[in-house]
Amino acid sequence: MMYKLFNVDNSTYIFCVDDLEIIKVNQSEDIEEVLQNIKKEKNISKKIIDTNNADIGFAKPNHINTIGIELANGCNLDCTYCFLSASSKKKKVLTKNKFLEILKFLKDQKKHPITFYFAGAGEPTFNFRLIKQLPLLCKENGFENCFFDLTTNGTILTQEMIDFFKKNKFTINISLDGNEKINNLSRIYPNGKGSFNDVYKNMMLLKENDIEFSCKTVILPNNKNLFEVFSFFEENNIKFVFTIVTNTFDNHFETNIDDLVNFEKQMNLITERYKKLITNNHKIYAEKIINDIKRIHYGEATEIACVGSREGFYIDIEGDIFPCSYHTSSKELSIGNIYKGIDYNKIIENGWYAKHVDNYPDCRDCWLKHLCSGSCFAIKWLENKNTDKPSEYLCKTYRIYWSSIIKLYIQIYSEIISGDNINFIDWKV
Repeated sequence: MMYKLFNVDNSTYIFCVDDLEIIKVNQSEDIEEVLQNIKKEKNISKKIIDTNNADIGFAKPNHINTIGIELANGCNLDCTYCFLSASSKKKKVLTKNKFLEILKFLKDQKKHPITFYFAGAGEPTFNFRLIKQLPLLCKENGFENCFFDLTTNGTILTQEMIDFFKKNKFTINISLDGNEKINNLSRIYPNGKGSFNDVYKNMMLLKENDIEFSCKTVILPNNKNLFEVFSFFEENNIKFVFTIVTNTFDNHFETNIDDLVNFEKQMNLITERYKKLITNNHKIYAEKIINDIKRIHYGEATEIACVGSREGFYIDIEGDIFPCSYHTSSKELSIGNIYKGIDYNKIIENGWYAKHVDNYPDCRDCWLKHLCSGSCFAIKWLENKNTDKPSEYLCKTYRIYWSSIIKLYIQIYSEIISGDNINFIDWKV
C-alpha cells in the first residue's frame, strides 16, 4: 500500500495514495501495525500495468466535448509571462466563414453537448462582431447543446458586450493577478502602464449587471507578498482560480526552481489564513482551494491529467488543430487541420496526450500520482521534449501545494462535518 505520513498539530496522519483517505494514528498505536491493518481492510494488491500498450486506445474518441477556438490574434496587453507572447502577434480575427468550416469539421459532434472556449494567442473580445453571431450560427448548423466559455483580459468590455454575455449565458473569466500593486507588475500595456484600474472597473460593471464571473490568476513563486493576492480576492468577494507561472515556449520568460522555497513559505501563510477564515465561517472565494479540499474529502482520485487530444482540442485562427492552447506557439506542434482531420499517429508518436498516470514510470510510485495525475504533458514537452519525463519544476510545485491542502483539510475537518459551515453546507459527511 502506498502512503505518505503527515504531522499536523503534534499528531500523525496517514494519507492513503490510492483512495486519498486520511487516517489519524493515535499516540498509543504503532504506525507499522496501523499500516498493515489498513492494507488488510482495503485489500490492496499491487497493480500490474501494461506499459507496452500505453493508453493508445484513446485514439479517435466517440465524442469531442471541448473545443478551444482562437477568435483573435494579438493582444492589447504585454504581460511579462504570456506563454504565447500574444502582444507580438499581428492582429487578425477569425472570420465567420472559418467558424462555419470549424462547425463543418465538428458535424459528427453536433448531437452531443459541446463547450466552445475562447482564449489563446489574442484578446477574444477584439472579435466581438463574430462573437455576437456564434449562438445563432451554432443553432442554424444543428449544434443545439452548446456552451460558451470566454476568458478575457477585461480591459475593453462594454455594456453591449455585457448585455450579450448575460442574454446568451456565456461563462466569463477575467484575467487578474490580485491587487493593483501586484497585478501591475506583470499585466501591463505595451507602454508599461498597469491594467488594474481598467479591469477592476469592468469587473464592477459585471457585478452591477448580475453576471457571475471568476478571475483567473497567475501566481509568480518569487512573490514575497503572495498572501496579498489571496487577501485581495477574499476581501472583495471575488471568485478566483489560480495557476503557477510556467516557462514560455519562446523563452522570453523562464521560471527559477529556487523560487519555490518562497512559494512554500507563502503557502504556509495562505493556508493558515484560510484555516482562520473557515473556522470563523467566512465564505471562501478561492474556488480552487475549496474544490481541492472537496477532492480530498470525497476521495476523488484521478488517473488522467487532462482531456487534451482525447476529448478536447484547440483550433487556431487558420484552422490548424493542436492538443491544447499551450501548443499553438509552434506550427510543428500541430496535429492536423479542419480540412484533413486529426493525425492520431502523430499524437501517439510524440506522446502529446495525458496517459494513465501509472504508465509514467517516474510517477508510478509517487504519493501525488492521483492528485496531479502525471501533470501537464504540454509543460513536460516544453521542458524535456519528452512527455514521459516529469517536469522538476511542476513536481516540486505540486508537492508544496498539495501538502498544504492536505494539512489544511485535516485542520478544518471538524468544520466540514459540522453541517453548518457556509463553505460545506451541502457536502455529505
